[in-house]
Amino acid sequence: MKREDLILIALAGQPNCGKSTIFNALTGARQSVANWPGVTVDRMSGWCRIEGRRAEIVDLPGTYGLTSSSPEERVTRDFLLSADLSLVVNVIDAVNLTKGLTFTLQLLEMGVPLLVDLNMIDAATRRGTTIDAAVLEKSLGVPVIRTSMKTGQGRADLMRAIQARRDGPPAKVVMRMDYGDLEPALEELERMLSLKETTEPAYSLRWMAVKLMEGDAEAEDLLQRASGDAGDAIDFTRLSRRVFEESCGETPEVYIGRARGRAAGILAGTCMKRPVLSGRPFSDRIDGIICNRFAGPLILVAVMYLLYYLSIVQGYKLTAYTWPYLARLRDLVEMLTPSPGFIEIPVARSFFLWFTDSVNALLNYIPIFFILFGLIAILEDSGYMPRMAFIMDRILHRFGLHGQSILPMVLGGVYVGGCAVPAVKSSKG
Repeated sequence: MKREDLILIALAGQPNCGKSTIFNALTGARQSVANWPGVTVDRMSGWCRIEGRRAEIVDLPGTYGLTSSSPEERVTRDFLLSADLSLVVNVIDAVNLTKGLTFTLQLLEMGVPLLVDLNMIDAATRRGTTIDAAVLEKSLGVPVIRTSMKTGQGRADLMRAIQARRDGPPAKVVMRMDYGDLEPALEELERMLSLKETTEPAYSLRWMAVKLMEGDAEAEDLLQRASGDAGDAIDFTRLSRRVFEESCGETPEVYIGRARGRAAGILAGTCMKRPVLSGRPFSDRIDGIICNRFAGPLILVAVMYLLYYLSIVQGYKLTAYTWPYLARLRDLVEMLTPSPGFIEIPVARSFFLWFTDSVNALLNYIPIFFILFGLIAILEDSGYMPRMAFIMDRILHRFGLHGQSILPMVLGGVYVGGCAVPAVKSSKG
């Protein structure tokens, strides 16, 4: 099959926006799962036919940004930069339009061929929210489709929009957001980058300038590989970052993130109408408590302690009921293997007893891990996990980490602390 007959489409969006549902609806059973090279992040790919042409669909990991703070962000960004993409379908949760548009603005800044899919539009409608897709389309400069893929609503419209976008003229739109006090430095950095590029780069110069100003180390590496000699641009960036931080009292990345949030709020306000409520929505009132500047960290510590207490302390107590059965299994193996002599133990007996002891040591922790991952699933489904990331983001950024790093830290802390429980208990006496 000729390359020009292939259509490569990427599904990009934030976590829990319905990307997987759209991916399943487009590809059906024609899917495969693997790992992205060098990381353990899942790679979901499948194919379908659009107007008789084979289209490969790649479901990119859900991510809130396009920096290099997490494996998901690096995988998504590297694929968008390196792959010969026909189209990127940006899936947005219509219920959380403002939050979803912050990611859309980053895609537009990158300059990828874009199509916006407002998914879960039925849930937004049930809440009394109306979204004018035509107004949003005019503001963004790219097509906007309304779908509810769980019920199949809008699937045909999405397929037609993909085909029209693929057959139309080049669809790369680069949005230039106004970053206020950072604009002079960004414009000078763009000018310096344009002088270094002898061929058309795979990335937008505006996007690269913003990423450099955000202090993205991998963006610096990408610029070095693409341009060869980029030392003066990088030195200028570091000087500009230092001057801005001294004059404004905050880092450029925080300032840029706030600017994107304001721009997304303005865009959402122009196309979205919400019902007039007598009070704040219940979810907003809950967020006001668990994301509070003072109460939020205290609630987070309480949740982490509860996670540890239920999974490790109480889970360890359950092993008192499971261990006798595992001990009987060892006794059975001991009975079936050759009996030991006066001096030596048969090899078969040593091997099977060692194997049984190893298996028992793993099975003994099943109650603990069953409770632990069950509680983590509850945290994810309840929506508290992204709020944990929000609460910890500012603190972890000081150590070069993203707020999403809180989950592996919680798992590591619970695991290390939990391993100490049997040791402490065994030392009593």
